Amino acid sequence: MYLFRKQARKRISMLLALAMVLSIFSTNYFAFAAETTTATTLSDIDQSYAKAEIAALVEKGILAGFTDGTFKPGDSLTRAQLAKVLVLSLNKEEDLSGAASFKDVASSDWFAGYVGALVKSGITQGTSASSFSPNQTVTREELAVFFIRAFGWEEQAKATALETNLSDLNKVSVWAKPHVSFAYKIGFIKGSTNNDGSISFNPSGKADRQALARLAYEFVVNRATYVDKVSALNIKQPEDDKKPTSPGGNNGSGTGPTPTPNPETTTTISEPGTRSLGTVNGNVVISAADVTLKDTTINGNLTLTSAIGLGDVTLDNVTVTGTTNVQGGGPNSIHVSNSILATVVVNKSDGSIRLVLENGTDVQQVELRSGGIIQTNNAGEIGPIGLASTIPQNATVTLNGSFDTVNVNAQQINISLADGTSVGDLNVFAGAVNNAFQLYAGSSVTHLIVNAITSFAGAGIISSAQVNVDDVDFSGLTTPPVMAADPSVTEVVYSPKSFTLSAVGATRQIVLTGVREQGNIDLTQIAAWSSSTPSVAEVVYGVVKAVGDGTTTISANYGSYNIEVPVTVSVYQPVTHPTITGIVVTNGQIDVQFDQTVEELSLEHFKVTASLNGVETQLRGLNYSNGQISFQPISTYGKTLYVTVQHDENFTKFAGSQSGSIKLTGFGGKITNVLNQAVSNLTIKFRKGLNATTGDVVATVTTDAYGKYFVNLPAGIYTGEIGGEGTDYIKSYLIGVAASNVSNTNENFTAIKIPLASETRIVLTWGKAPRDLDSHLIGPAVDGEGQFHTWYWYKKYTVNGELIVDLDWDDVDSYGPETTTLRKNVPGTYLFYVHNYSNESPMTASGAKVQVIQGTDWENPIEFTIPTGADERYWLVFEFTIDENGVITFNPINKLTNDNPASGRYVNETSFEDDLEEEEL
Repeated sequence: MYLFRKQARKRISMLLALAMVLSIFSTNYFAFAAETTTATTLSDIDQSYAKAEIAALVEKGILAGFTDGTFKPGDSLTRAQLAKVLVLSLNKEEDLSGAASFKDVASSDWFAGYVGALVKSGITQGTSASSFSPNQTVTREELAVFFIRAFGWEEQAKATALETNLSDLNKVSVWAKPHVSFAYKIGFIKGSTNNDGSISFNPSGKADRQALARLAYEFVVNRATYVDKVSALNIKQPEDDKKPTSPGGNNGSGTGPTPTPNPETTTTISEPGTRSLGTVNGNVVISAADVTLKDTTINGNLTLTSAIGLGDVTLDNVTVTGTTNVQGGGPNSIHVSNSILATVVVNKSDGSIRLVLENGTDVQQVELRSGGIIQTNNAGEIGPIGLASTIPQNATVTLNGSFDTVNVNAQQINISLADGTSVGDLNVFAGAVNNAFQLYAGSSVTHLIVNAITSFAGAGIISSAQVNVDDVDFSGLTTPPVMAADPSVTEVVYSPKSFTLSAVGATRQIVLTGVREQGNIDLTQIAAWSSSTPSVAEVVYGVVKAVGDGTTTISANYGSYNIEVPVTVSVYQPVTHPTITGIVVTNGQIDVQFDQTVEELSLEHFKVTASLNGVETQLRGLNYSNGQISFQPISTYGKTLYVTVQHDENFTKFAGSQSGSIKLTGFGGKITNVLNQAVSNLTIKFRKGLNATTGDVVATVTTDAYGKYFVNLPAGIYTGEIGGEGTDYIKSYLIGVAASNVSNTNENFTAIKIPLASETRIVLTWGKAPRDLDSHLIGPAVDGEGQFHTWYWYKKYTVNGELIVDLDWDDVDSYGPETTTLRKNVPGTYLFYVHNYSNESPMTASGAKVQVIQGTDWENPIEFTIPTGADERYWLVFEFTIDENGVITFNPINKLTNDNPASGRYVNETSFEDDLEEEEL
């Protein structure tokens, strides 16, 4: 029973993962958990285009609002929320059994029954065999696919010619094109009218709650209308195709059905040579190098195991209706020729693999869960290439050939487009932060959509880029991309309309905002800015800087929209008057700098204006003291706060103005000790980047009385340094992710106290995958009878009430630290090893590290880093011996094995305490 409890509790605080994921942790996740409002009490739907539909479905009990009386019509939609609405719209009963195979859906989750019912209905089979991704946001094309399947019209959609009136149908994922086209053809979905009169759908845009309300209303109330429209099309059903049904899904969404193989039938190829198996109604496993499989149809899954090592495997004229799992193979590669594959999953621990798709091979979808090379040579139809969030940070992915769609969810990896490579649609999703793209000469991207901080470099060409977040870096490209406008923007507004600058070097921010049906977008950092007379004033990202007396016009261009702002520079005389020279804005404070000392300043000498995503905002609680203007922090997350500080109208103290801004992003969490007690007044120093343990500190925070912290930082990944000199805790590091649109408050961490002089502490840490590694220590029993074994089941070894060894922290929420402490030296030989408990991905890709701290000398630990290998379950880290005088001698092992080190040992368990809380029994 405890094993089940442990497994249920083992989770990572991931975003973004992400996605990172990062909008996946939006507060709207709970919107459908409790129906606490009625249509008449919803306070924020009057301006929604779906007001009537929302009200009707709330009254029917299909939709619900939040406990604060709002509906939040423009908020993004998760797969869990969509599952509930679809099941209620179909008038189906909840079914927990259908969700039992998903590791990310617990039976106690509010959405579990709805997910199960949706699976049983055949509308979806999850994002993989073991994941539903309930918190993943839904795109507009996915929403169309789900509803067409709910209608039961998928075959009709595939048999109908594509709609030519949608201008961006070529941007719809291959697997979703028939559904989007069909939904538009029958009038179920609507597009947006562009300035040139064309209609666009924006397939990768987020699906919001009001869009769901409108479609659900049409499905429930006006279904007969669409039945008649489909009947009028007089569609002829297609004959069966040789290709397997697409399991497709944008961003690995897996919205299509997956064939179910016969689990009783598995054919294994364990010797080199050429095989032809004909038709196999079951699974096939290849566990040897130098194998050629040809002229074979597999109605099940094909697995190329890690036993292939760095060897080669060739598939020739092979059809696989299930999933092709590639776990082995080397840089020379896995070749697939003249074959038809449904889903291909590449997951080789060290990333040293090349998958070549050639000679007319069709693949419906490829998902990379590790680094590797994907190459196409005269291939047929290659569906979306998905770079999954489980790819280890700093891994390298190389694309070589021609690809229609590439979807990126991975975080902080290196992605190369080889010479001559072409990508149609490149989508960087919200959780895919800190990735670095290298575009080699001759490579090209036709259309790029970026929703996360990313950098691009190289001589390749990006024809069109739609950037939906700040701080995307194109400076490394030889040729900058042409910036494309968001097609959902219907107009632009800006502020101020005109202004005067009174000092050379004075600045003023112009804020440009795009108006959209699903929520406004800040265009200030995206638009192209220019000054008609740079000798009067310059402009960078909307910040206008005075150069000399005169007038100029500041222009901004975004797509087909243009604005012009008249600016006058009139330097205040005398020029010796004090001048404001700069401001630094944080959330709650403005640091003000002057070119000389200004005496007796007070708040009345300042004019402070602010805007939040283009809307003028009144800063509350303003106060000035000693060069700092304080205000009440802004609670709105994800928007940019623009602030301008200038002199009062009479220039009584100083001249000039300065503008600054801050993106209201960041993350937080709680710091506890091994007893789960809050650690207060502990300083955390943050550096930018993953595992950035040296370099400039970009922010410092201190935990409050409850151990909680929150740090405002631009979107990205950060490393926080905790403990060390002057504290009671060993120096250790937490990883935090700031998302662009979601407040992440789950970056929790366990601070480990410095051991006593007589103690030895073993500290295990690892990366984001696998999600659960476990510490094991085996050593001599005090009475000489057998050995003790501490692990998560038996955390403490005591003798006559005296604590000898304990696993004082079994980490179940993050990436460690997991700590084992030897409290009393007992002579004998000890073995420490690590077990890949979850076994969801190879341990070798985890970046696991073990540190041994002896006594209070925490600054000089003995360190072990996991070696390279395949997917072994156990890491034998080290042995150590303690002699009769208490002297400890270490013997490094640092090897991987699949043999359980505890097998065959006599372990005395009579003096163990399992340390379980009563409610966990």
